[in-house]
Amino acid sequence: MLIPIVYDKIRILIKRKQILLQERCNTGYMDGQYDMACSGHLEKGESMAMAIVREAKEEIGIEINENDLKMVPLIHPYQQDYINVFFETQKYNGTPEIKEKEKCDNLEWFDIDQLPENIIIRNRNVIKNIHLGILYDDDNFTHQKNY
Repeated sequence: MLIPIVYDKIRILIKRKQILLQERCNTGYMDGQYDMACSGHLEKGESMAMAIVREAKEEIGIEINENDLKMVPLIHPYQQDYINVFFETQKYNGTPEIKEKEKCDNLEWFDIDQLPENIIIRNRNVIKNIHLGILYDDDNFTHQKNY
């Protein structure tokens, strides 16, 4: 399971050859676009790992052990005041399902090499970086490229 966390936000990817994506709705940000499953904010006094565990349970109904998380890339989005830190795990309990239907229209597994056309472009680049082993990206104009 691949789990990105953003300064105050979390996103989740799952499995190595496939990725679990959610289609955003009613959020005011990139609605109709596929995002990495799980998004949220760090709560006061919460570590990134604690936030991932909480958000995974709240948004897609799975349980993750903090000790099973491994950090992968860190992204500093161009012209934004936060960072995205991604974690990976191969272990989780439960079956992913939409728990916040007001924010998510669809939850679907995609092959890494067959991502949907309507995926957020920055996330397409993040997935590419993960597979290339790129650990840091300042996202300086890369979000404008179409891979």
